[in-house]
Amino acid sequence: MATLIVISLTAYIAIALLFKAASSHTRPDHLVMVALSSVALISAVMMIIRGEWGGTWLGALIAIVSGALFYFASIFRVRALATTPVSLVFAVTNLDLVVSGTLALLIPIFGQSLTIWQVLALITAASAILIGGHIRGVDHISADTFISLALLSGASIGFVLYAYFFPTALLFFILLDHLAGVVFNGRTLLSVQRSEIGWGLVVGICMFVGFWSLLQAITLSANNVSLVLLVLSLKTPFIALLAVPLFRERVTWAKFGAVILATLSLVLWEAGTYF
Repeated sequence: MATLIVISLTAYIAIALLFKAASSHTRPDHLVMVALSSVALISAVMMIIRGEWGGTWLGALIAIVSGALFYFASIFRVRALATTPVSLVFAVTNLDLVVSGTLALLIPIFGQSLTIWQVLALITAASAILIGGHIRGVDHISADTFISLALLSGASIGFVLYAYFFPTALLFFILLDHLAGVVFNGRTLLSVQRSEIGWGLVVGICMFVGFWSLLQAITLSANNVSLVLLVLSLKTPFIALLAVPLFRERVTWAKFGAVILATLSLVLWEAGTYF
């Protein structure tokens, strides 16, 4: 499970950096559409190769709703990146995993008990995310960022529930989840530019690898769903640090402090297993 989490974490860090790098060369709707289409195509091919079927009507409904939420969240996030620093946008929107991880603790079917250690771990993780995204001189966060957060939180709960109830049909979820976004705005594929195809394909590959690894990790996590989501949410401090050399964002002590807090959140969570 640890290997899957590391793969997913790496892929999602790459996605964040690619979105920022592409924001000045592509149109948000077109970039997202190419990426979603790429994921759907890869999923379909993998289903054929692996012979993995077993989808249900309920699973399809969860996937479509989750996919629609993710599509609109992606649009709002890319729009936010055009006016807000990358680390700040992803600091706020990446709280979706903390929110969904907290809700998972409160849902009885996951068999997780809420302890003071877990509460402290989640609060510390949220602090690490927000502190890591702090940039001096930026006192305004666009409304698009918060809209994206709300939509992503809903989508996250959707894939967590699906992975729990339908662990043997993960590719079916990935296919429908991303096709849902294509259905909403598929006509944009008729007018994509060459640069958008290139960026979108690379982003799409990373999205597939990251999401498939994440779903597999959740199915193997037993009663530790919230821990998996917590670890994935900690990609934000690393995105903030990488944004310094890649996008010339200002380096601050807050970014290093965020990494320390991120590590502390995992220590607190693990401490809860012993006390």
